[in-house]
Amino acid sequence: MGRQNTNYWMLIILLGQTFLLNLAVQNLQLSPYAGIKPITLGANLVSLSFYCMTLLLIKKLLDVREQQKLLVQKEKEMDSLQNLLRTVRAQRHDIINHLDTVYALLSLGRDVPAKEYAGQLVQVTGNTSHLLRLEQPVVAAFLQNKASQALAREIAFYIDVRTDLKELKVKPYALITVLGNLLENAMEAVELLPGEQRLIHLEISRSEAGYLFSVSNTGPPLDPAMKEAIFRPGVSTKGPDRGLGLATVLEMVLSYGGTIEVENDPVTFQVKFPE
Repeated sequence: MGRQNTNYWMLIILLGQTFLLNLAVQNLQLSPYAGIKPITLGANLVSLSFYCMTLLLIKKLLDVREQQKLLVQKEKEMDSLQNLLRTVRAQRHDIINHLDTVYALLSLGRDVPAKEYAGQLVQVTGNTSHLLRLEQPVVAAFLQNKASQALAREIAFYIDVRTDLKELKVKPYALITVLGNLLENAMEAVELLPGEQRLIHLEISRSEAGYLFSVSNTGPPLDPAMKEAIFRPGVSTKGPDRGLGLATVLEMVLSYGGTIEVENDPVTFQVKFPE
């Protein structure tokens, strides 16, 4: 930050000197020395050199700002990746405790709770291993957080990552906006179902057409009329003062040249982004 302030002060000083020099050249051209070509030529060359130095400094400041933005983005990605790795290490550290719990339940003849507990372990560890394949740590950390929310709400949330996002042109902020709204809607759709029926599945894949993000849930099917109007602002199956999330999703998807489709049985939202 200190170096950037120094550069700004240098730019201000250089602009001031250039302005004063330009005034001096104009006064020189109106003075009796205007007819002396070496003097006027030298003054114009000095003025031109100051202009060039100012332009170069402006370019340098712009480059510095861009590098700082990239550095901040990389720091965020590193923080997200470290959080994800800490989650993996914590899971590995606790695996013995989890296995002991499953063994104890089986020893007591509690097969059903043991199966349910083992299913949760598979869900959590499977999601984490899938997320490590992504090349966008910010998105991976977001999905890890969503998986934790689903677990707390007793929703089975499975993530299937079949490709990385290394060449995806969509910015992490936009992608998180899209996936965040779709996943939250899916959680609300299954939350009132019996525990064993609460299921959400996210699939991330890639084809020749581009990247595909598919969010499906076991909630009630959409009415055909609602299916056509669900992306309009204010239209929602959840009552008044709702219906902005999917409108935002559609706007964000279209801004990147993508498409979004809705299917029933199960309810599935498919977002496609071109490469």
